Amino acid sequence: MDVINVMEDIVRERLELQLSEVDCCKCEVCKGDMMAMALNALKPKYVNSKKGELFSKIDSTKYQNAIDIDVAVSRAVVVVSSSPSASCKSKQ
Repeated sequence: MDVINVMEDIVRERLELQLSEVDCCKCEVCKGDMMAMALNALKPKYVNSKKGELFSKIDSTKYQNAIDIDVAVSRAVVVVSSSPSASCKSKQ
């Protein structure tokens, strides 16, 4: 197994959930910007085994970790939505 940052999967899941509840641009450019912003605000969780991946995902469900992830994703959605990049598909 390659080394992966499981935080990417967790943030992607939380982002999709939050985006389903808000009215904002959901183009790939904006979603990528939101992902990058949220991930930069969070500590990465690198693993190199399925067991490590499972433990990291379980750890992310702990109350404070879940809050930290949701806050980072929410902030990213607000910031990107209020000022999308020039290459945003909805601006073209």
